Amino acid sequence: MEPGKYYHVYNRAKNGDPLFESEEAFRFFLKLYQTHICPIAETYAYCLLSDHLHFLIRIRDEAEGSLYKPFALLFNAYSKGYNHHNLKEGKLFKFKLKRKEIRSTPFFLEMIRYVNQNPWRHGVTEHPANYRFSSFRATMTTGPTMVAKELVQSYFGTRENLTTNLLTQVDETMIKPLLLED
Repeated sequence: MEPGKYYHVYNRAKNGDPLFESEEAFRFFLKLYQTHICPIAETYAYCLLSDHLHFLIRIRDEAEGSLYKPFALLFNAYSKGYNHHNLKEGKLFKFKLKRKEIRSTPFFLEMIRYVNQNPWRHGVTEHPANYRFSSFRATMTTGPTMVAKELVQSYFGTRENLTTNLLTQVDETMIKPLLLED
């Protein structure tokens, strides 16, 4: 990972186990994310589902040192908290860190849509705005969020155009190289 570059960061539970078993677990993960990742990266989109997660980020220009370390701290802290709370032991995440660099604006825009539509695509909700653990609502709100929503909105022009684009079906063939792999 390098400063100034854009990435699709993702992970999933090992063996299809749940990563998040309660609303408290989702909130705990997002709090850890804000602590460890927000200082080194701008977040453009995210989605946490019961067994996997996605983040679309840009590493800040001023970030330095090992840029993997904050992610290791995030995943380790969450795993320890999860295991302690659920009286479990062992590895929770399938990967240490999976990421794909995004090198073009069309891919970047399609990935914003993909990540925001993830709960909808997986049948978790009938509308992305109804799902609380993705960036869709955070992108559309006027209040403060951890999402760089002004930048996201600027890519799509008007707020209406942003809403329309976030709800337009994603062309997965276009972004296939940037999606989850086992």
